[in-house]
Amino acid sequence: MNFTLPAKARPFFKTMSEQRSPRWLMFDSWYVCTLAGLRTRLLGAKEALEDTYFIDSYPEDFKPQADFMAGLLIDSELNRKDIDVSDKASVEREMILLLDPQKNTGLSEVGVELLNRYSVTGFEKLDEIMLPPATVEDFLVRYSEMWASDGLEG
Repeated sequence: MNFTLPAKARPFFKTMSEQRSPRWLMFDSWYVCTLAGLRTRLLGAKEALEDTYFIDSYPEDFKPQADFMAGLLIDSELNRKDIDVSDKASVEREMILLLDPQKNTGLSEVGVELLNRYSVTGFEKLDEIMLPPATVEDFLVRYSEMWASDGLEG
């Protein structure tokens, strides 16, 4: 499994992705949706993802964020499953389930699938709170307002 966009994300971000400057990648769309979804600690439906993946690894500019994303995923899953962080055996089991250092993303198939499902929830929150953005600048202002107002609480 690889990174897959929420099915409704392409049309939502279409105007921004067509701009030449600043450039907005489809991976940017996945990333902001996933961050928002991880904050909610809620998984979206697998059926709400596109049928095919759009990229199989982090783009070059995002590679330094791979460990950060893995950490956020672990934190979200521990919280979602109500695993006490002092229970080292349970935390280790969760990490083994989610991580695979042999993969270019550092994540297991399960880890990538869960990130994709978190992106669905994140997109649903974005779609609920804002209209499809016309510019990257407008989106970033609204996105930061959403984070500041705790509009992402699950």
